[in-house]
This record gives sequence, C-alpha cells and structure tokens, in this order.
Amino acid sequence: METIDQLKQAINKLENHEAKSLLFLLLLQNEQGNTEQISKMLKNTKKFLLRKNHTEQTSKPQTVHIIFGESAGGSLKHAFRDTPYEKTESVITLPGYLSVGPIQALHTKEGLDNRFKWLKNHFRDEFDDLETVKRNMEKAMQQIEAIQPHQQVIIWTCENAAEQTALRVVLYLLKEKANEIKTINTFEAYHKLFDIPFREEDFYPRSSGEINGEQFLLFYEQLPIKLLKLEQRATLWMEGETLLQTNGLLRVWEDGQIHNVREDKEDSFIIECASSLHKKHKTHKFMKALRLVGEVIGHTKQYNGDEWIEYRLRYLIEQGVFEYRGELHAMRFYEVKLKESFF
Repeated sequence: METIDQLKQAINKLENHEAKSLLFLLLLQNEQGNTEQISKMLKNTKKFLLRKNHTEQTSKPQTVHIIFGESAGGSLKHAFRDTPYEKTESVITLPGYLSVGPIQALHTKEGLDNRFKWLKNHFRDEFDDLETVKRNMEKAMQQIEAIQPHQQVIIWTCENAAEQTALRVVLYLLKEKANEIKTINTFEAYHKLFDIPFREEDFYPRSSGEINGEQFLLFYEQLPIKLLKLEQRATLWMEGETLLQTNGLLRVWEDGQIHNVREDKEDSFIIECASSLHKKHKTHKFMKALRLVGEVIGHTKQYNGDEWIEYRLRYLIEQGVFEYRGELHAMRFYEVKLKESFF
C-alpha cells in the first residue's frame, strides 16, 4: 500500500512533458506488439516514478552529457572544470568515427568485437590505440545504460555522418528510458553565436572536435537547448535500429539524412587532391603520405578521420593508381605519387 501511495504522489508531481513521454513510449511499444519490451519498460517506469524525488538524487549529477569523439569529450569536460557544473553535470564520451567501418549489432558484444576486428585488419594501429578505444566504447555504452530516471540527458552532435550516426545509435540505446532528452548541434550553435559567413561557407566546424572548451561553455550557457520531441525521438531511434541492422562500411551525411554508400566513394577525391598538389608544386615527385591525407581532410565536407583516408590511399596503391616508396606500416613512413596515367 505504501508503494501505491508513493506512485500516486510521484505521478501527481510529473510535468506534462514527462507524462506525455511515458505514455507515448508505452503506446509505441504496444503498437509494435513487443510484450517483452512493454514489460521491461513498465518496470523501468515504476523505478522512474519511485526514484524521481528520492533524496539521494541530490548528491548525483542532474544532467548527463553524451558527446562523440575523444577530442570533443575532452574539451567539454575541460569546459566544466573548476565551475559549479562539476557537481551537477557528468560527461559520457563515445569514441571513434561511426561513419566508417561496420556498426551492425554494435550494441552487442559480438557486434563490438566484429567492428574492432575489422578496424584492426584495415587500419594501421601503430600505437595500439584501438584496444583503448574499444574499452572506452564499452564503458560509454555501460554508462548510457546506467543513466538514472531523474537525470536530464543532453546529446551533443554536429553536421557530419559520424556524429549523426552516433546520435541515432545512442537514442536507440535510450529508447526504453523516459528521461528528458535535449540536443545541441555544435555547427548550428557556432553560427548562432559567431557571425562569420566565410566559416559557414567553409562548413566549419565540421565536427564537435573542432570546438574548444570556452566555446562549449558559451553554447551551453547562452543558447536555448532544443528539447527532442517525442516524434523526433522515435524517428531517430528507429533510424538507429535500422543502422544497427545494416551491413555497410561507409556512411555519409547529405541533405539531413544518413546514406550508406560504397566504400570507394571518396577515392576519386583523393586522386583529385593528389593531382592538385602535383600541379601546385609544378612537379611529379613523391610527396609525404601525411601531406596528401592532410590535403584531403582539409578540403572534404565528409570528415571521417585520417585513418579512413589512409586506408583508401593504401587501397589505391594496391590498385596501381599510386606509386609509393618507404614502409606502409604507418603513413609517416612512406611517400606517394600518382602514376602518370592518372595525373
């Protein structure tokens, strides 16, 4: 009887958006006919209601920030350091670029193992960073699962396939939670605060990793934060579910949508950048692989990290498009030039 009274009190204290969110998510699961998910969500809802006003909550962070990429995560944590936010905010960093490599069933141990097995076989892991990235990704997923019912969730994203894919995957992981979820798009935030037209034309920032701690704090404190509506939330997590069922290696962000594309989509651009460098220096000599990879990254709107570009460069070497000299086990150890037939 005491539990029933507590539930009644908690329900009476619900905000309108919280009640609507709970009802919508329950009806959505019922519409899909998933009785197991409905049962699980009802249990989670009960926990949410009973814990909502528990006194222990006051000692825990009230807001959980989820951000994508180690650089962006580090900058956001730095933004909150030595401020009152240290006590009220926590940061979960999901590492890596989910725009490249397999993400099928990434939320499972088998899917995670398959992704990092592929990355290890195709990327040059000179400093054994992939094992660290894998552990950090596992940790982030566990932290997302452990988000408490009373905590507000803010997801930071940007206008690129890596972060937009990650946004959808995270919302899929959160689909059974009734927490309030808000989003901050760092590209949009940057151009609301800073009137620099040529930056927008250059598509800057291409990723949240290009934002510094001071800018993160400005975005958080000075701009309204968009609440993710129930319909948007459902649409996005269902897109995340589709992505987690898709077997593909390259995703691009175009016209506000994620598209699975052939992995050789950017190969012609790599060739174009190499040709441009040859012409710029009026020579057809070998150039550092690092120089070419940097040129490609500096001019592409689809930011997928240097590992992906270097992987495609090695593929083009295998296909006879480029000549090389040096050792291919790390891009700082070899040079390349276009074969004359492609120049």
